[in-house]
Amino acid sequence: MECSEDEKTSVPMWLERMFAASKFYDSCEDNCSKPAKYYCRACMVIVCEDRMEQHHKSQGHSILTAYKSSGVAAFRKEDLEQVWDASGIQQYTINRRPIVYVNQKGGVHRSGSPIGDVKCETCQYKILAPSNFCSVECKVKAVLEKIEEKKAEALNQAKRKLEMTDGERPSDAPKQIVPGQSFRKRPRKQSTPRRSPLF
Repeated sequence: MECSEDEKTSVPMWLERMFAASKFYDSCEDNCSKPAKYYCRACMVIVCEDRMEQHHKSQGHSILTAYKSSGVAAFRKEDLEQVWDASGIQQYTINRRPIVYVNQKGGVHRSGSPIGDVKCETCQYKILAPSNFCSVECKVKAVLEKIEEKKAEALNQAKRKLEMTDGERPSDAPKQIVPGQSFRKRPRKQSTPRRSPLF
């Protein structure tokens, strides 16, 4: 199932929910011995091979398969790029196929490759240029952060426009200074101060 260009550049709901779901290669919910390594984009769940064949593939749902590389879950880059823009993510090779890691690689005790010349924009894990992110999770976090910043900026611009239409100056506009004008915010307590009786 192909997706639109807009869905490829933003973060679709199925991708956001993937990180809230259980982890890849954990035991399946049905308590079977097979690892859960398939992600159903329609149902937004991680399932084992049996459940995937019975419930999801038979209904025509789009499935992403996670592969294990060095004990860590990864997607084939070609599979992920069909449904989302995977550019800027550090690429590795498994069985002569390019892959990208699913979960964030950096953490408290992980610094990354000693030959890495740049750091992941999200978790500071050392990676090779020209990559910006160590994993899909880090790119998702960064894209969501940028979307939130754009929303906040648009909201601030709307507030400024509203202030301008109400006839008020925006708060950051320079104020006119009138000679002899007091800059006090509150009036003096006494209109005419009196001297101390001790003098």
